[in-house]
Amino acid sequence: MAVYLLHFETPYRHAQHYVGFTEDLEARLERHRAGNGARLLEVVTQAGIAWELVRAWPRGSRELERAIKRAGHSPRLCPVCNPEGCWRMRRGEDGRSRGAAGAGGCGAGDRG
Repeated sequence: MAVYLLHFETPYRHAQHYVGFTEDLEARLERHRAGNGARLLEVVTQAGIAWELVRAWPRGSRELERAIKRAGHSPRLCPVCNPEGCWRMRRGEDGRSRGAAGAGGCGAGDRG
């Protein structure tokens, strides 16, 4: 299972990122490339906007995906939009996800 972040080369209306959750990342990316699987990726593909996988959390959960979407962390978590200060999601004592500034780059496992 993984949570992943896609960065759009050009914004589509208000969106420049897509956050998703999947059990099989490679298969999910293939569906996105074909314009299937998520309505936003379908219209982005139809509009001819290129996108790239910029981060993946291999042990991510639906809870993490929702936390990122709910908090609007996408630009802060994106190494393309925020190359100087990469953010990481961490769990607080109460078990809820929180954004935390990371030191330096994003780390080897974060970039796709």
